[in-house]
Amino acid sequence: MGTKTQPQLAKENERRIRANDKEFNAQFKYHNNYIKTSKYSLFTFLPFNLLEQFQRLANFYFLCLLVLQLIPAISSLTPVTTAIPLIGVLTLTAVKDAYDDIQRHISDSQVNNRKSKTLRNGKLVEAKWSEVQVGDVIRLDNNQFVAADTLLLSTSEPNGLCFIETAELDGETNLKAKQCLTETIELGDRHDLLWNFNGEIICERPNNLLNKFDGTLIWRGQRFALDNEKILLRGCVLRNTQWCYGVVVFAGVDTKLMQNSGKTQFKSTGVDRLLNFIIIGIVLFLVSICALFAIGCAIWEGLIGQHFQLYLPWEHIIPKDYIPTGATVIGLLVFFSYAIVLNTVVPISLYVSVEVIRFVQSFLINWDEEMYYPTTNTYAKARTTTLNEELGQIQYIFSDKTGTLTQNIMTFNKCSINGRSYGDVIDLRTGELVEITEQQTIFQNSNTNNRPSPSSGAIVAPPAAPPPIILVHKAEVHAKKTSMVVTSSGEAQVLPDRPRSDLERSAPPMDASEKRPGLKHVRYSAPSRSQDEDAGRLSPRLGGCGGLSPPVGNEERRISGGFKRSGAGCMQRQLSRTSSCDKALQSVDFSANPHHESDFRWYDRTLLDAVRSDEEHSHVFFRLLALCHTVMAETVDGKLEYQAQSPDEAALVSAARNFGFVFRTRTPNSITIEVMGQTEEYELLNILDFNNVRKRMSVILRRGDSMVLYCKGADNVIYDRLHGGQEDLKARTQDHLNKFAGEGLRTLALAERRLTEQYYNDWRSRQQEAALSMDSREQKLNAIYEEIESEMQLVGVTAIEDKLQDGVPKSIANLQNAGIKIWVLTGDKQETAINIGYSCQLLTDELADVFIVDGNSVEEVEKQLRQFKESIKIYNRFRPGGFDPFDRLNSDSNMDPLSVTMTQTSAFMQETNLPPTPPPPPAISVVTFSAECNDLFGDEKGSEDGGTASIVVDENTGFALVVNGHSLVHCLSPELENKFLDIASQCKAVICCRVTPLQKALVVELIKRAKNAVTLAIGDGANDVSMIKAAHIGVGISGQEGLQAVLSSDYSIAQFRYLERLLLVHGRWSYYRMCKFLRYFFYKNFAFTLCHCWYSLFCGFSAQTVFDPMFISVYNLFYTSLPVLALGVFEQDVSDKNSLEFPRLYTPGLKSELFNIREFIYSVLHGAFTSLVLFLIPYGVYKDGVSANGFIVSDHMTLGAVVATILIVDNTAQISLYTSYWTVVNHVTIWGSLVWYFVLDYFYNYVIGGPYVGSLTQAMKDLTFWVTMLITVMTLVAPVLAYKFYLLDVHPSLSDKIRQKSLKKIHSRASSDVRRTASSRRGRRSVRSGYAFAHQEGFGRLITSGKIMHKLPQDFAFPLGLGTKKTQVLHNNLNSADGPNSKSNNVTGQHMVNNNTNMRQNQNQNHSSMADITADGRDIGGDDGRGSGGSDDMSPRAPCQDLDTINL
Repeated sequence: MGTKTQPQLAKENERRIRANDKEFNAQFKYHNNYIKTSKYSLFTFLPFNLLEQFQRLANFYFLCLLVLQLIPAISSLTPVTTAIPLIGVLTLTAVKDAYDDIQRHISDSQVNNRKSKTLRNGKLVEAKWSEVQVGDVIRLDNNQFVAADTLLLSTSEPNGLCFIETAELDGETNLKAKQCLTETIELGDRHDLLWNFNGEIICERPNNLLNKFDGTLIWRGQRFALDNEKILLRGCVLRNTQWCYGVVVFAGVDTKLMQNSGKTQFKSTGVDRLLNFIIIGIVLFLVSICALFAIGCAIWEGLIGQHFQLYLPWEHIIPKDYIPTGATVIGLLVFFSYAIVLNTVVPISLYVSVEVIRFVQSFLINWDEEMYYPTTNTYAKARTTTLNEELGQIQYIFSDKTGTLTQNIMTFNKCSINGRSYGDVIDLRTGELVEITEQQTIFQNSNTNNRPSPSSGAIVAPPAAPPPIILVHKAEVHAKKTSMVVTSSGEAQVLPDRPRSDLERSAPPMDASEKRPGLKHVRYSAPSRSQDEDAGRLSPRLGGCGGLSPPVGNEERRISGGFKRSGAGCMQRQLSRTSSCDKALQSVDFSANPHHESDFRWYDRTLLDAVRSDEEHSHVFFRLLALCHTVMAETVDGKLEYQAQSPDEAALVSAARNFGFVFRTRTPNSITIEVMGQTEEYELLNILDFNNVRKRMSVILRRGDSMVLYCKGADNVIYDRLHGGQEDLKARTQDHLNKFAGEGLRTLALAERRLTEQYYNDWRSRQQEAALSMDSREQKLNAIYEEIESEMQLVGVTAIEDKLQDGVPKSIANLQNAGIKIWVLTGDKQETAINIGYSCQLLTDELADVFIVDGNSVEEVEKQLRQFKESIKIYNRFRPGGFDPFDRLNSDSNMDPLSVTMTQTSAFMQETNLPPTPPPPPAISVVTFSAECNDLFGDEKGSEDGGTASIVVDENTGFALVVNGHSLVHCLSPELENKFLDIASQCKAVICCRVTPLQKALVVELIKRAKNAVTLAIGDGANDVSMIKAAHIGVGISGQEGLQAVLSSDYSIAQFRYLERLLLVHGRWSYYRMCKFLRYFFYKNFAFTLCHCWYSLFCGFSAQTVFDPMFISVYNLFYTSLPVLALGVFEQDVSDKNSLEFPRLYTPGLKSELFNIREFIYSVLHGAFTSLVLFLIPYGVYKDGVSANGFIVSDHMTLGAVVATILIVDNTAQISLYTSYWTVVNHVTIWGSLVWYFVLDYFYNYVIGGPYVGSLTQAMKDLTFWVTMLITVMTLVAPVLAYKFYLLDVHPSLSDKIRQKSLKKIHSRASSDVRRTASSRRGRRSVRSGYAFAHQEGFGRLITSGKIMHKLPQDFAFPLGLGTKKTQVLHNNLNSADGPNSKSNNVTGQHMVNNNTNMRQNQNQNHSSMADITADGRDIGGDDGRGSGGSDDMSPRAPCQDLDTINL
C-alpha cells in the first residue's frame, strides 16, 4: 500500500528526484524533455478540426440547412447551393489551420532536435534535447542554451560560480551570477564522480515563478538547502564560463519556461463577436418571416388554394379529407421551404470571404517593406490570420520595458565635471545643437595614402592595410545651449552656457526625429559585420556631400576620396544652411589609446583635450569611475573584457577606459588601473556596497600616504552629504542635472573625500564594533556609513543613456495621439522604470503630477489612492474651462484640415483662428493647473453624445501613475480594484514596476474585464508570455535571442517602432476594409433575398423563387464575390503616409463607429429599400405587358431575369460608389463581374439548357428593358449620392478633409511639419532627479571575499608588500579584545557581510579585519594561523575570508 501511494503523495505535495537513477525517477512518471506546441497530429487533424469548426454557430447553421435541402418535400433549391459553399469554407479553414499547425510542428522539431551532452553509464554522450530525462546529469559549454531546468553541481570557476544570460526569459542581456553548493564543487568535470553522484532532490512542484525555487538536496547523509541561485532555467545561455554540470530537475512542459507559456487561448475579434450577435438576430428575423409566411400560406391554401387543386395539386403526404389540417401541414412545410429560400440573408460565402480577406491582409503585413529590420533580416509576421481588424480597435497597450522599449544597452552620453558640461556639439554658424541619433551611413575610404602623422601632422605613407571604414552621420541641429561648438573652419570652440529664454521655455518640445527647418540630426551606431562588407557598395551615396565634422586633433584621419572632394567650402555651405541635410559628423578618435573600444562613440573633443592636458578635475572624475565599481576584468584572446553586474557600471568603466583610465585587474584587497599608460595600484580598504535604501556606493582606497573615499549615487543623496562652500558649483551642476534629466538620461552624482589616517582608524574600529553588534546592527552600520560619507567634495555628474530602440518616443507619442492608452509593465525597479518613462516620453515634465503607489499594506495603498483621487478632484474643480477641439472640428466644416490636425494633435495653434492655449499656471497643492486638460478625464456624457472626450488625452498635461509590484498586489484585490481602476483610467500613462509575469497577466485581465476594452500586449521574453496570451492581441519582439514571446504571439515585429505602423496603418486599414466589406455585403444580400418576400405576396406564399435557381446558387459565388473581396483587400480612404501623419484617423475604431448595430440596421434598411424598388418597378412595367411584336412579356421567367439583371447592375453601381481607392484589381473585378454575368447566363441557358433560356435575351431586345433598368438604377443610386455629398459638405470626416486636401495638392512643407505632436526628449529641463542605477546589493561582498575571483584564496597577496607582522598582531588583538561576543554577535544575521567583510586597514597603528569572522559565528582566525599574533614567520599575505563559510 505504501509503495503505491508514495508516488501519488510525492506528485501531490513535492517532487523527488534521484540523480543518475532512472528506475527511481520512472515511478513518478515525470515528463521528458519533449515539447509540443502543435494542436493536431496526422490522424487527429480531420476529426478534431471538423469538431472545432462546427462549434461555430454559422457552420452548424448551414449544416442544418443542408440536411433540410436533402428533403424533397420542403426544398425548392438543390442541396448543391449550400453544400459547395459549406465544403469550401470548411476546406479553406482546414488548410489554414493545417498550415499554422505545420509551422508549430517545424518549430517544435527544431527545439527538440537540439543537441545536449548527457552523462550515460559514466560516459558523456551527445543526445537530443527531447531525450533528456529528469535526473540526468548534463554538461553545458560556454554560449550554449540550457536544455532543461537543472541544479548546478560544478563549474569551471574555482568557487562554483557561473554566469548566465536570461534574454529569452526576461529580455535582459546583462549577466547574472549563479553558484553551486560548496559541497558539490569537488565533483568538477570528473565523469566518474559525477556518475556516482546519487543525491536526492526534494523540491516544489512545477510552477511559473521564474525567480523562486525551494528545495532540499540529501547527499551523504546531509541535507542542503536549495534556492533559485543554484538553478539554471531552460532558455538561459551560459556565458563567460567554460563549462558546468547540472542535474535535470524539471524537463519539457514542467520547465518554468514552458509553464510561463500557458495554454493557447482561442481569440476572436470584436467584429467576430458582433457578427455572431447579428447572425443570431438574423436567424430570429428569418424564423419570424418564415412563420409569418407559413401562416399566410396556410390561410391562402385554406381559403383559395383548395379550389385550385386541379392545377396546383397537393402533395400526396398532405391530408385531403379535412381542409384545415391539410392547409396547416402545407404551412408547416412552407416554413422550412422559406427557411431554405431565404437562407442567403446569411450566406456561407460571408465566412468564406471574411477568411480570404483576413488571409490576404496577413500577407500584406508580412510583405510590408516598411516593417523590415535589416539588422537582423527580420520582417513583420502575422502569426494568426483571424485578428487583423482587431489591430484597428486597440484601446490599451501593455508593454514590457527591457528589450521592448529599450535595447538594454547603456552608453556614456554626457557628463558634468567641476560645473562644466561636456558632450554637446554646436554648429557655430547657426548656434544650434547638433543632436546625435542612431542612423548611420558607412563608406570605405578609397585613399589611405595621405594621412597625418600623430606626432607631426606630416603626410606619411601608411603600411599596406585594408581601407578603413569611416562612419558618416546624418546631422540635425537644435537651437539649444551647449558647451562646445564646431566652426566652419573645423575649429572647436567652447561657448559659455546661456540662460534659457522665456520663449524657449514656453515653446513646445520639438520632435527630435522630425525633419524640420532649422533642425539637424546626427545619427550613429556601431558598424555591423554586414555593414562593413557593404561599405564599398554604399560609398557612392556620399560623394560630393558636404559635412559637419568636429575636429579630432592631430589624431584625426583626413577623409579622402569622395568625401574629401567636398572641401571646406562645401562644408561652409552646409553649415550655412538651415534646412535639414546630410552632414558628416565624425566621432572623437581614441585610437591613440591601445585599450580603446572601437564601438565607443564620443563627439565632444574638449573633454579628451582636458584629459590629455592633465586637467586635475577631469582626472579625478575618470579616476573615480575607474575605481569605484564592482566590475570584474579578464583577458580573453589578448583583449581586456569586463564583466559587470549592471549595464550602468559597464558603461561608466568603459568610458573611463576609453579616456585613458583603464581598469586592469582587481584582487579582494587591491585595484589596478592604468592612467595614460602608467600603472597605478590602490589598496582596497572598504567597499560600502550599494542598496536600494542607500542609493549610493563608496570605496575607500589607499595609495602611498594618501587615503580617499570615492562615492557615486543619486544626486539628491550625494548633495545632502557635501561639505559647505560649494554653492556655485552645486548650482551649476544642478543645472546640468536638470538638463540631463530633461533629456531622459540616467544620472549619477560623483563625490570624493580625502581621509586622514587617524580619522579612518577611529572610524574603522567603530565600524567593526557596529558590524559585530547584536542589536540594530543594520541601523548602526548605516549610521557609521553616513558618518564617513559626509563632508564630501562634488566631483561631477555622469549621464548615461539607456538606449531606447529607434523611434520609440515618436511611436509612443503617435499612439497616444491616436487615443490609445499605454501601460508599461516591467520587472525593473521604480527609478529605472520612471527614467525610461521620461526617456520615451511616456512621462513628461508637463504632467500635472506623477502619482507613486508604494504602500506595503492594504491600508497604506488605500490611503494613497484616496489622496490621488482628491488631487484629481481638485484639479478638475479649479482648472479653467477649455474648448473641445473635436467639437470644433465637427462643427466648423470650413476649417482647414491641416489646422484641424494641429488642434487635435495638441500642437500650438498659431496658424489657426483658434485662441492660443495659455501655459500651465503654477502648482497648487499636489497638482498643477492647466487650461489644456479639458479632455483628460473622460466625460461620460460626452461619450454618450458621440463626443470624443473620453478618448482625447492631451500630450502635455494630465497625470501618470507608477505602481510598485508589492502595492499592485493590493491594488488588484477586490476591495481596491475599483479605486485603482478609477484613478488609472484618468491617467495619461501607467507604469507598473517590480511586477511578476503573473501580475502582468492579471493587470491585462482586469482591464479586459472591468473596462471592456480591446487590449494589446507586447514583449520579448518568457516573462511576457502570460501577458501576451491574456491580451486580445499579443505582439512579440523578434530578432532577439529570446524568441519565447514570439512563439506565443499573434504578431511579431523586430522593433517597437513598427507597432505604430502595424496599428495605425495595417490595423486601421484592416478594420476599415472589414467594416466596409460587411456593410456592403449585408446590403447586397438583403437586396437580393428580400425580393422573394415581395414576390411571395403574389404567389400565395408558396415559397416560389423569383429568380432562376442557378442564379441563386452562383449569385454570391460568381457574380458579386470578387468585387467585394477586392474592396475588403485593397480599399483605403487615405494613404499609409497620411495614416501616420494624422493619428486621429484611428479614433473611429476605438469606438467601433464603422460597423455596429446602427450601421448594420442601416445596411438592412438600405437593402430592403433596394429590393422593394428592384421588384416593384419591373413588376409594374411588365405586369400585363405586351411587346411591340405582340408577344406577352408578363411571364414569371421574364420578370425574374429582368430583376436579376438590374440587381447585378445596381450592385456594380453601388460598389463603384463604395470604392474610394481604385486599383487594377478593382476595375477588373467590378466591371469583369458585370460582363461575367451576361457570359455565364448565356452559357447556362443556351449551352447547358437552363429553364430560363431566352428570357433575358428577349427582354433585352425591347427598349422597355433598358428604360426600366435606367429608371430603377437611378432611383437606387440618387439617394446614395445625395447622402454622400451631404456628409462631405456638412459633416465631413477627417479622412474626407485629408482626401480633399490631397486632391487639391496644396500641401505645404510648413504645415506638414506640425501634424504630429512633438515628442522630443532633447533640450528640455527638468526639476526631477534623473537618478537610475540598475545595480544590486551583494557584489561588493563577492569581491572582498574573493569568491568571484578566478584565483583561489591562497593566491591573493597585497600588491604593495602589505600584511606585515605588526599589522597582523594588531588585527588579532582587536578580535580578541571583543572576547566571546565575537562569536555570538554574528549568529543572528549576516548583514555585516554585505558591505563590510574584508574591509582592511593596513596602517601600522591599527589593522582590523572581519576576515576571520565566519557566517556561522565560528572564529577561525586562530585555527589556520592567519589570525594568530606574534609569529615572526608570518606570511606577508593578506588575511582572507574562508570562502566556504559565506552563504551568498
